[in-house]
Amino acid sequence: MSLKKPDINIRDITDKTAEKFFRKKTKHYYTELKTFNGKPEDAVKKIKFRILSFAALYGTLGVLFLYIPQYILPEYFTTSEYTLPLINYTIEFSVFGLIYGFILIFIEIFFLMKGDLKSTSQIAAIYDFNPDSKETETKELVKIALNKDKKRYSEVGINPYQNFSKPGLFFIRIMFLAKAFLSNFIFKIIIKRVIGRLAIREIVDLAGIPVYAFWNAYASSQIIRKTDMRMKASQMILKTAKHFKNKYSVNPEFKTLLYDTFEYIAVTKKSFYPSDLIFAKHFFITFNITIKNEHKLSENYFEQVKMLPADIKLGIGQILVLGFLLDGKIGTFEIKIIKKLKENNIIPYSVEEIKTWTKNYKLGHGFEEMFI
Repeated sequence: MSLKKPDINIRDITDKTAEKFFRKKTKHYYTELKTFNGKPEDAVKKIKFRILSFAALYGTLGVLFLYIPQYILPEYFTTSEYTLPLINYTIEFSVFGLIYGFILIFIEIFFLMKGDLKSTSQIAAIYDFNPDSKETETKELVKIALNKDKKRYSEVGINPYQNFSKPGLFFIRIMFLAKAFLSNFIFKIIIKRVIGRLAIREIVDLAGIPVYAFWNAYASSQIIRKTDMRMKASQMILKTAKHFKNKYSVNPEFKTLLYDTFEYIAVTKKSFYPSDLIFAKHFFITFNITIKNEHKLSENYFEQVKMLPADIKLGIGQILVLGFLLDGKIGTFEIKIIKKLKENNIIPYSVEEIKTWTKNYKLGHGFEEMFI
């Protein structure tokens, strides 16, 4: 009788190691910041500056360590021709160079992940987050730090890309994954065009430094922003949910339209941030709504909202506005819908008012003006 080998998932090991590191760091910062009396926003700015500086530095060092050894020790990076079987296609590359490049990528990713976990744990501690008492939230924050939150919308059956064709969505994902490579490729072409014959190999290769430094810093800034907005949202949602429950808990029309309302927010924003997820989850729990595996937005959703009684219509409009600005920014698509809501007398607020609320929200204020 043979013993069954245990299933070992590398991703699970990575997640568990990251979670352990996150808990340790958060507890440390949580204890350290017990006497913190400053503004969370100021502390987040300092964290952001430090983490983004290191992320850009890692991108710079990655390019330098990749190319400089090739100039100093070219004998180790000699290329050979290899023919791919079946398609009989010949390619030329250095085996040592390929292995060396993968090692550098692994090291760079390791330090970037460590920095992102640190920034996430620091921001969580600033908002008085204790990982020992919040198991689910801890796992969510770790996923944000590891940049694994992109498909979390499936937990509530909401899909911001339901109007996209499969080929279109596939193309967008490929472009997103290859953004750094494509940016570097285009940048090198521009350098060659501008410098011409002076564009020696060393200059062209090292021209990628600002590109990779920028994308590293940008990726880390997105994680910091998501974490900060998620922590702000968790505090705000508890207050607003009580208001909506007290006012609409006995109203079946309001409850029936909630799922469509959150789907409409996601489709409009073309994204689903961690703050959007906890917003939807908390309201589904508050109004005792069964979470679906998949939800499709009703084709006549907006017309249904227009036909509602004035007070219910306002409530739905308020949730739409909150959903649009919950991640701390108002985009072009959101502004277009806000104008449409105003024109159809669903909400009484102007775009300028909502932009002001968004700025104040990022500074730690709530939305008391909306419920006066």
